[in-house]
Amino acid sequence: MIDQGPEVARAAEDADHHPDIDIRWRTVTFALSTHSAGGLTVRDFDLAAVIDGIAARHAPQ
Repeated sequence: MIDQGPEVARAAEDADHHPDIDIRWRTVTFALSTHSAGGLTVRDFDLAAVIDGIAARHAPQ
């Protein structure tokens, strides 16, 4: 997932929406919420879909 870091960072910047990122041994977790809305919004789901696409493109075959 480290290779995808710059792509995820760019996607977050482009969306002006920034996930909390937790990095553990071989696992990276992105937590999305819209703090001003007090929970999840469409922006969270949209960025999650972009992150999922980035991860899929870089998944081992």
